[in-house]
Amino acid sequence: MYESQKRVLIVDDEEDLTWTLQKKLSKDKDVFEVICVNSGREAIDVLHQLPVNLVITDVRMPEVSGLDLLTEIKRLYPDTRVIIMTAYGSSDVQKAANERGCFHYIEKPFEINALRQLILDALEERKGFKGSVSDFQLSDIIQLNCLGRLTSALKVTSEEEEGYIYFHEGNIVHAETERLQGEAAFYHIMSWQSGEFTVMRNQTAVKHQTGVAKFTPGKSASN
Repeated sequence: MYESQKRVLIVDDEEDLTWTLQKKLSKDKDVFEVICVNSGREAIDVLHQLPVNLVITDVRMPEVSGLDLLTEIKRLYPDTRVIIMTAYGSSDVQKAANERGCFHYIEKPFEINALRQLILDALEERKGFKGSVSDFQLSDIIQLNCLGRLTSALKVTSEEEEGYIYFHEGNIVHAETERLQGEAAFYHIMSWQSGEFTVMRNQTAVKHQTGVAKFTPGKSASN
């Protein structure tokens, strides 16, 4: 699965945490190398000097926050994946992380094995097809997520606004726009006549899992 050893950069201003993570993840040293730093600025210095496959960063840090670091990474190193971790989870933080292109979002405290699996998933070689899909209705894309039993977020952008539809194992668990939440947001998004979408794998709604009434693909929001 892995052609060569990968490099993982962990960023957190809590030195005890980075020390613990480096020690716990050392058993995987044949698969990936772990580098730990305690500030966003140190992380940027490392990225300028070494190729890094994955960055795991805390959100709340002095000077350079995790979200600012994520933005900088996506600007300068778009192929480097980023996992956001935080002890202050909220839908607003996750939405901001999703918008800036994070690979996954995890709340503290977490099990080390859960983080290890996220790392392995993030380092897995990207395979499959790239391209665009035209002449698809939004309901078709939702159906694909449901049938594939995906845990993901669907970002939908129209000319005037954007919204998110969250799936957990193929079930729609939450939807949101700037002004609406839950079922109201879902059917508002479904009413949009055109736009663009992005599927963000392994993204889940944080705390606000409002649920959406069973959606029947192929029926319009007005049915």
